[in-house]
Amino acid sequence: MKSREELVRRALEELGVAAAGQTASAEDQAVIDEAIEPVMSDLATRNIYAWGDPDEYDDDAFEHLAVLLANAKSRPFGIPPNEETRLLAERRLRQLTLYVLSGQPQVVDYY
Repeated sequence: MKSREELVRRALEELGVAAAGQTASAEDQAVIDEAIEPVMSDLATRNIYAWGDPDEYDDDAFEHLAVLLANAKSRPFGIPPNEETRLLAERRLRQLTLYVLSGQPQVVDYY
């Protein structure tokens, strides 16, 4: 399992904003972090990939999700989105077994 912070960091590495092992600025991290829910919701709505815990991501899906996040938020970093990259990452996510989701039981909040 990978964390949300790892996903943000990997997407920034994909964009070339932060080199491996370096920390990106808080503003750059916020741009990617704010995109996680909309991107994941879009993937679920289009039956491409669904996930369970919003703070944990399967190792199998991790790289593809980072690529999609980076591609979705590339414009603020001066990089045009790449449609071929998006389609490839989405196709690979579709190939993953959907019944695994996050690998963790869903957490329920009782009120």
